[in-house]
Amino acid sequence: MQPVIYRKRRSAVSQGEREWRVEDGVLCSVSAAGRERRLAWCDVISVRLRRRPARARPWRYVFELQSKDGRKTEIDNCHLVSMGAYEDRSASFTPFVRAALARIATSSPKARALIGETPRRYLLLLLASLLGFAALAVGLIVVRTPIDSLPYAAAVKLTVMLLMLPIFWRWVLGAMPRGVALDQVPDRVLPPSPDDQCRNEGATK
Repeated sequence: MQPVIYRKRRSAVSQGEREWRVEDGVLCSVSAAGRERRLAWCDVISVRLRRRPARARPWRYVFELQSKDGRKTEIDNCHLVSMGAYEDRSASFTPFVRAALARIATSSPKARALIGETPRRYLLLLLASLLGFAALAVGLIVVRTPIDSLPYAAAVKLTVMLLMLPIFWRWVLGAMPRGVALDQVPDRVLPPSPDDQCRNEGATK
């Protein structure tokens, strides 16, 4: 079977593009200088997949592999074109990740896919979100607005707070750390396909 290949330039100090190859027994990583590293699929104990937007990369997704020796390999779908300018390489990133997951599932059946944020980051983000939600609630109660003189002002403010709750709850569920089988990885933790993007753009027009 032909290896599935993914390439990208990771940083400004990189001489060129690094290449990752999904081969039958290993993940082969080759630097622009030709240095090669191999990670056996049977040594992978877990993978983490998540959407992780960054500056100038709101479409960033991350694929992280953890091996038995504690080493982590992180790969994302962002190719550095020039300082501060990135190219979305999801078209080759997603097939690469799917192929890697299939190899891991075969070679390391006990491995799990971790979805969402890490527990520590999730806790910090949850606390920050709760504080933000509480600040919004206090602001609506304390800060005077033009509608305060109206008889239904309290109902309007309560409605605003209730409308915010589903958004907050959706984030809580989506970012919650949890493990799934490698063959049950949801599509939402990988970049959307070009067809999905076209449908989403059409729906917003």
